[in-house]
Amino acid sequence: MPSATQTKQQTSSSEQLLPPQQHEFHRYPPLSHLGLLVWPLMLTLPLLLTSRWMHYSTIFPRDWYSITLQDETNGKWDGEGLRHPLGLTLGISAVAVGHVFVLLYFQIYQKHQLLGPTIPIQSRGPAQYIYSQALAHHLSQPGGFLLLGLYLTITWVYNLLPPSYYTFQGSIQYTTVFQCLMVQDLVQYIMHRLEHISHPKLYRISHKPHHKYTNPKLFDAFDGSIPDTAIMILLPLFITANVCRNANVWTYMAFGSVYANWLTLIHSEVGMPWDRVFRVVGLGTSADHHVHHKFFKWNYGHLFLWWDVVCGTYRSPREVWGKEFNVGV
Repeated sequence: MPSATQTKQQTSSSEQLLPPQQHEFHRYPPLSHLGLLVWPLMLTLPLLLTSRWMHYSTIFPRDWYSITLQDETNGKWDGEGLRHPLGLTLGISAVAVGHVFVLLYFQIYQKHQLLGPTIPIQSRGPAQYIYSQALAHHLSQPGGFLLLGLYLTITWVYNLLPPSYYTFQGSIQYTTVFQCLMVQDLVQYIMHRLEHISHPKLYRISHKPHHKYTNPKLFDAFDGSIPDTAIMILLPLFITANVCRNANVWTYMAFGSVYANWLTLIHSEVGMPWDRVFRVVGLGTSADHHVHHKFFKWNYGHLFLWWDVVCGTYRSPREVWGKEFNVGV
């Protein structure tokens, strides 16, 4: 049995950092590109349930869901005007299944490095932590998945979403998923920047707790305050739903899973094999987001770099290669 002192040392190890190290320009091993599979795997549940092999209509009772906007007799809950929780349950499950694949990939890629060596974003090395403890902390954050689940439950059951979001007709509308991601990230950029510059008191009670991580790791993604989640995630989600009003339930699931899991991945302490391509087309990477956590006043966007480029708040990780960041990230 470890002593109390040893346990305390293990717990505090998440704050310890590796000594500085330098890297030549990093070339990701060919095997590491298998990690690209994590992106379609985020869509596993909506893809399966709209396939001919596991179609939702062969699994769930017909009165649990509405197929079209004209279908007003099904999908209700106990005749009280509330929505049946099938779509809600599937949506939360879609995010959870996608997240399982992300966590499994990260364990293979970073913890065990079975796809080849990884490169830390910051030159002082990645934060050290005990995987099981960090995972438990990540999943139990009240300002993270728990608050997000409460928002999804209330808006779904009480009919607060546009009518199309409750329809099961068709499959994933990929163009609409992309539109939702863009609108969400644009509004989140605005909210994020306001938290930083509007008033010191707002920053202290909302976003400052998340900025205790100047060298974040993947499991820090949803470690923030309840006001921060409400302002920077939930409000943009509600606005996005009312701007992108034509999404069906499968599109809503796909958007939710990609959004939550991408937000997690950009907090990674190591570079990802897709980062260079993402940066060329203006998609957010972990190195870009580390710039924000390290310097505070740059890179307010999360999924897209476009808003920062247009507003003059973008700073490339290349500018600090060989200094605060490792070369090649």
